[in-house]
Amino acid sequence: MSKLFSRVCLTADNSSTVEYLCPGMPDTEEQITETDGYCDFLEDNPDAESVTVDVEHYIYGEGESENADEDDIAEFEKRGEDFLNSDEVDYLDYNRFVIATGDVGFSMEKMT
Repeated sequence: MSKLFSRVCLTADNSSTVEYLCPGMPDTEEQITETDGYCDFLEDNPDAESVTVDVEHYIYGEGESENADEDDIAEFEKRGEDFLNSDEVDYLDYNRFVIATGDVGFSMEKMT
């Protein structure tokens, strides 16, 4: 069984950044804004008016695929930075977009 997961890099317009791994292949505003990493990032950056989201999608292992779960992510993180470069992990895809934050909620502008 192979596991799908992503590395997410968030960069606020105040230059603050964070990277984290998450299950599955989030590539929409809704999927990103529902992650704990995004919520924590906004809490730490209440002055951010926009957040650039860079998402790299990966697959670990072979065979039929399913989304990694939180336990899988915790195990991947224990393996350190070299994990993503190991022979067991394959890069799949990359997405970038901007989420505008504010009192009226979120809106997304797809970057090309």
